[in-house]
Amino acid sequence: MAKKKLDYKIFDGFKFKYKPVAVKFSLEKPQDSKEIKKQIALCECLKEAQTGQPFCLTKANIQCGEQVVGFMDYPPIMYSGQLGPIFSMFKNAGANRRIYDYVPHLPLDSAPYISHASLDKMTFDPDLLIFIADTRQAEILLRAGSFSDGKMWNAKGSTCLACAWIYAHPYLSGEINYTVSGLGFSMKARRALPEGLIIISFPFDTISPLIDNLKEMEWEPYWFKLGREGFIKEVTKRTVEMSKKLKQNYRGPGAKD
Repeated sequence: MAKKKLDYKIFDGFKFKYKPVAVKFSLEKPQDSKEIKKQIALCECLKEAQTGQPFCLTKANIQCGEQVVGFMDYPPIMYSGQLGPIFSMFKNAGANRRIYDYVPHLPLDSAPYISHASLDKMTFDPDLLIFIADTRQAEILLRAGSFSDGKMWNAKGSTCLACAWIYAHPYLSGEINYTVSGLGFSMKARRALPEGLIIISFPFDTISPLIDNLKEMEWEPYWFKLGREGFIKEVTKRTVEMSKKLKQNYRGPGAKD
């Protein structure tokens, strides 16, 4: 069976200020992207892909976040929690130590090559599609993400290793996850992105439903245009009408006996 060709043009309608970024985890060296020629943190890869050419990240050129993507194991100094108090992340080593029991990471050496490309320059089927959105755009994307299956939104994160919730968690769990730029410690310190943007990561098996849902649903529903009083009035009217049709006893808010 031929693989379904996805129509990514639907995302042009958002007019994103910051381009969506596609990510691919590979065991073999990819042929369609060159290895980046500088040291870079994982959280900085989004901006690099948005503003430059597609690139491949390897163990040789990652400067921070290497444990999250399985390039190496956590060293004892990290596992011990000793770094957290030094960087004002945690009150004590014990608090820092706890995160290593829940922060997700790829198995060691399972994906030695990680391709990044902005959506308009993507030449591969992404394992992750990462959006950097304002609130209006994020609402549409998240609503589309649950439009056909009703699954709840997830906003999992942690003070340090915040990149794990953008990269490892969605890929491993299959869950859409979102966070806000400026909450992750290293991302904030490095000024990797302007603060206050919503970062949403869609794993590979949610991308096709996302596109289908965006094609089907209203991006700006009629209900958003009514204002507070208009919204309340219309909701009451429709609910009363539906209740009568189904022979249910509902008279709406403010009804008198």
